[in-house]
Amino acid sequence: MTRVSENSASHSLQFALNKTKQKMEDLQLRGSTLKNISKPSDNPVSNVEALAINSSTNDNIQYLKNGDFALTYLNVTEKSLEELTDILTKAKEIAIAQSSDFFNADVRKNVATEIQQMYNQTLSIANRKVGLKHIFSGFNTLTVPFDSDGKYRGDEGKTTLEVSKNFFVPINLNGKEVFYSTDESSQSEHPLEHFEQYKKPGETQSAPEAKDPLQQARDLASEATGEEFKSRDNIFSQLRGLTTALENNDPKSIQALLEKFDNSITRLITLRTRVGSITNSINTTKMTIESENIDHASRRSTLLDADVAELFSDIQKQQAILKTTYQSSQGVLNQTLMDFLKR
Repeated sequence: MTRVSENSASHSLQFALNKTKQKMEDLQLRGSTLKNISKPSDNPVSNVEALAINSSTNDNIQYLKNGDFALTYLNVTEKSLEELTDILTKAKEIAIAQSSDFFNADVRKNVATEIQQMYNQTLSIANRKVGLKHIFSGFNTLTVPFDSDGKYRGDEGKTTLEVSKNFFVPINLNGKEVFYSTDESSQSEHPLEHFEQYKKPGETQSAPEAKDPLQQARDLASEATGEEFKSRDNIFSQLRGLTTALENNDPKSIQALLEKFDNSITRLITLRTRVGSITNSINTTKMTIESENIDHASRRSTLLDADVAELFSDIQKQQAILKTTYQSSQGVLNQTLMDFLKR
């Protein structure tokens, strides 16, 4: 029979004891972190998948932030369009009332003051900001988009944000598409040529030619640019044309502006519809991302998180094994020379 030395038995018991203690330490570490994986080598495949999930979740968090910022911009834009629609609707109602022969010149001059205040309110909306950025300036967000004469100083840029992977949405409308409705290349005569009191001294008033009321209103809705006057069918010129017609007691010109107000209101409603559709798509995207994050969290928990009940059951079992190992090794590891002499 092969003899087993005392030294060999001691080393075997020491190895078994260290192995049991190592398992106990691993279980205690998992119990303190409640994670199945404490280092990549514990489960390389699950660790790689968990890292990919973490990366996707971090991307989704930024997409949600982008979506919130885009919604802030779009909500302010939609509110501004709503206010502009209300102003033009009220201006149209006033124009309908004042185009009749029921009101005299004094009444129309008083109403012109109200239209001037509506013009100032429109200018304030046109220069509205979110934080430090103007919402109707295109890319030139730090530039005031409209001056006091209603001249546009921004550009036609569209800012886009990525609210989901490879899904970009525009978050702004430039001032030209909101306030302007026609090309500004055509020229027309000075808008005040029709009124005698605005003629320069020494000029003779020629017999006015019969002109279609709609064409007359178009001239009233023109603006000066240097020595030339370009046709600018925009909200500012319409309100200013209405003010001029009221001050000069010209019901025909007032009536001719009604179609322009209708066109502007229709354009604003169309733009509000576009903003609403973008807002809905962002909200839908946010809901999808939030649902995806929940799925990611569930999958990541499956890969990394420990089963608490099973973990602490294993800890209790390992404690019992460690205690038994200590007891079984006590008779060998604690022996002295006198124990051998007694045999």
